[in-house]
Amino acid sequence: MSFVARTRFLRSARKAIPSALAAPALLGLRAVQTAVNVRQTLHEALADLRTRVIDHPVIYVYVIDDDDRLVGQLPIRELLFSDPSTPVHAVMKSELTTVTIDTSMEEALGIFAKSRLLALPVVDSEGRLVGAIDVEQYAREQLERAERERVRQVFQTLGLAVDHPEALSPMEGFRMRMPWLCCNIGGGLLCAIVAWLFGGLLAEVVLLAFFLPLVLTLGESIAMQSLAITVGTDPAKRTWATGLRALRVEASTAFLLAAVSGGVVALASLLWGGGVAGAITMFLAVVSSMLVASIAGGAIPMALHAFRLDPSVAAGPIALVVADTATTAMYFGLGLAFLMPTA
Repeated sequence: MSFVARTRFLRSARKAIPSALAAPALLGLRAVQTAVNVRQTLHEALADLRTRVIDHPVIYVYVIDDDDRLVGQLPIRELLFSDPSTPVHAVMKSELTTVTIDTSMEEALGIFAKSRLLALPVVDSEGRLVGAIDVEQYAREQLERAERERVRQVFQTLGLAVDHPEALSPMEGFRMRMPWLCCNIGGGLLCAIVAWLFGGLLAEVVLLAFFLPLVLTLGESIAMQSLAITVGTDPAKRTWATGLRALRVEASTAFLLAAVSGGVVALASLLWGGGVAGAITMFLAVVSSMLVASIAGGAIPMALHAFRLDPSVAAGPIALVVADTATTAMYFGLGLAFLMPTA
């Protein structure tokens, strides 16, 4: 197969088959349009290159023989400034880092990162040049990998696995997701018990029943935000010192968010007819619940990591249970302290 024919095949293959890290490097290539023949002079090679329509950045000029086998690389400085009559083989570099078309994209990108090259040539089993992986392709694959990992962590935080969802049977999906739902059910039952203990207060102060879902939602939201930030931290940087520092920053941020959110909820309570005592109750309930929830969202992954458990899997349900239970208890406790005497 000629070099031109292989270039056409490469383009059609990339359109027909989606790229993946586990797939052969062939699928992540771009065609090389800057290859010259080893028997040419520099003048002939430069004239040959000028006749071509090159639609990608010129990073390296590769040297091939009559059978399209890769034999070297021609430095652009030599091509432009050496004596035009100099043979290409006299100034080319024959030591090259290459990968084969059977190498996976993940392996190729690993070699790419270690070699510090701007492009990595890919050859077939007979050493013929079929294309190259350039720095743009490397950066794109790295970004896609990071995005896939971020999505995986988000779903694992919710108790889901997204690696191969289409391969799961109904029973496998049930076994994977039911434990986390049981954790949520347990948290809900704890909240119900707390509400039952304050049943007399609810009967006297109906306002508390109206605003309970809102206060719970705010606590859950801030817990999941803190959790996502903590779980998204590079595992290599997860130490107690960095964790505590991040926890302080997150608590300060949560306080600012809670103060604004609490003010809005307090104003709504005041307009609802709950009076000044109701507004104070709502403000303190929102601030305290969001602070506790943010600390839980940041501290629980740290604790799980300390026990060598994967925080991206178990932290979500646990943080929600802690946030919901603590919010409910503090909410009714504040209601009892501020609203019951006036009821």
